[in-house]
Amino acid sequence: MYNRILVALDGSLYSDYAIDASLGIGKLQNKIQIIGCHVYASELHRYRFTEMEDGLPERYQEEQKLEYLRDTHEDLITDGMKLISDAYLAPLTKKAEKEGMKISGVTPEGKHYVKFLEVAKNQKPDLIVLGAWGHGKDDEVSLGSFAQRVTIHTKESDLLIIKKPFIFKSRPIVVCIDGSTYSYNALEKALQISKLFDTKVHLVAVYDPFFHLTVFKKIADVLPEKDQERFNFTAQEILHDEIIDKGLEKIYEDYLKRGKLYAQSKDVEVNTKVLIGKAISKIHQYASLNNASLLVIGRWGTHKDSISHIGSNTLNLLHKSFTNILIVSSEDKDLKIPELVQEEQEELEWTPEALKKLERIPKFVHKMVITTVENKAREKGLKKVTVELIEEVTPKGM
Repeated sequence: MYNRILVALDGSLYSDYAIDASLGIGKLQNKIQIIGCHVYASELHRYRFTEMEDGLPERYQEEQKLEYLRDTHEDLITDGMKLISDAYLAPLTKKAEKEGMKISGVTPEGKHYVKFLEVAKNQKPDLIVLGAWGHGKDDEVSLGSFAQRVTIHTKESDLLIIKKPFIFKSRPIVVCIDGSTYSYNALEKALQISKLFDTKVHLVAVYDPFFHLTVFKKIADVLPEKDQERFNFTAQEILHDEIIDKGLEKIYEDYLKRGKLYAQSKDVEVNTKVLIGKAISKIHQYASLNNASLLVIGRWGTHKDSISHIGSNTLNLLHKSFTNILIVSSEDKDLKIPELVQEEQEELEWTPEALKKLERIPKFVHKMVITTVENKAREKGLKKVTVELIEEVTPKGM
């Protein structure tokens, strides 16, 4: 699963949680390498001391005394901060030795997230583990600045952001599925972790049936009165309720079915659930209500674009959720997710009038309308799709 883990250390409570998570994953695998890293900023302290010199009491303002203070401060900063950094590595080393594991450590000097990212680039870890906050945690801040910056700028490694103790007993792993290859790669990692810790896996998919209706209503409100009848908001609303919403639900159900089949091929049984609403809120609520041990999500989703550092749902969920989160950046395009076997059905003929009627319906729902109409035709034992059948299925005025 993971061969090389880089863990960020700063001696805080969440750093200790990150150590336990790293060793928890590492001890259950063979030939894994764990690297601890603490970045110290002695240059910042030098700069601050220089700024403070003018404010020192008059008795220290003589150049000779200032020089002495500078030398003393330099020794304390250089040696002291290096000692502190080594001390932050000590808990990882001590716990690793108890488990019979070997670890290594690096303690670079500089801006914390910049140097850490440089270490990550050089070490090329499969997984980076870090606490969501450090010593300066503020209860009103949903994510520490270091964790946020590392998350945004790390695209090559998976990221495990720790918000609470890494405990799996009787607590499921929740995986977010949206049909993208990133979400199915997230599923793959979740299945591997579930086997390591012998825990259940829940697959969730979320669709939002309310967005377009809200937009359509706003459009209808701002249209000139003469155009409102042509827009036909009532018909649009019915179209959503009867065709689009059901079609969306079916799409996301199929995503989960494919995920479940893949899990079964790996000898893992999973629970599945389609949720309705805003993805961030619904996933957060589901994970909280089910006391999830881990939330696993792809770094991007279906709508990834080339300039994106991270998907908006992933980043917002990282801020909102109280659960430990594994962000899967890797994308194995060769991952064999089973296709659903579709029952072979006799092709239906569409009359010319029916095809013309179809062209008057918004193109983005053509596929769902065709499926709905043809299903209705087969229910009635018909061999041909007519205008009358389309009008029976779709709202009046469409």
